[in-house]
Amino acid sequence: MKEHRRRVNLQMADSEASKPGEQPLVDELGVKDLKELIFAKKGRLFSTAGRDSPVAELTEDGLVLHPPQKPLEEEGPVEKIELKIDERGVWLDELGKAKKVAGAKYRGHELFWMGECEPGTNRHLVAWFDEEGKAHRLLLEGKPLTTGLAFKLRNRTHDGELSIFDDVTSE
Repeated sequence: MKEHRRRVNLQMADSEASKPGEQPLVDELGVKDLKELIFAKKGRLFSTAGRDSPVAELTEDGLVLHPPQKPLEEEGPVEKIELKIDERGVWLDELGKAKKVAGAKYRGHELFWMGECEPGTNRHLVAWFDEEGKAHRLLLEGKPLTTGLAFKLRNRTHDGELSIFDDVTSE
């Protein structure tokens, strides 16, 4: 039953591929199989995991996914992802609550995801707040600590206290 559904979905995708005279993106890029994963076209960089997978365009701003069976120039709906940051610089979740590094702390203080990222990446920095509400970023060997590293360090402790690591300091 699943095999039949899959075949029908692929046929539908092929049948509604494009208007006469327009090529599907995978054909325009020359995607044949999984041997070649990176493609360049019109000064843009693309990657895909096969003819039926979304085509990822790598841009300066991030990643744009294109449907494989539609032409490249087609304009469609765009989803813009915006981060909400509170007045302290903390990233807010979908419900408007300050995002915390779950289970992690520094000298007993909860750790928060900051809106600020490590330069040139999408890795958010970590900070704790003192009694006066001042943010103190954490550093690992003198470099700002990111949320991913904070989670890894937290997992190496029995209680989430990151101050046990000599390499972790605070500003």
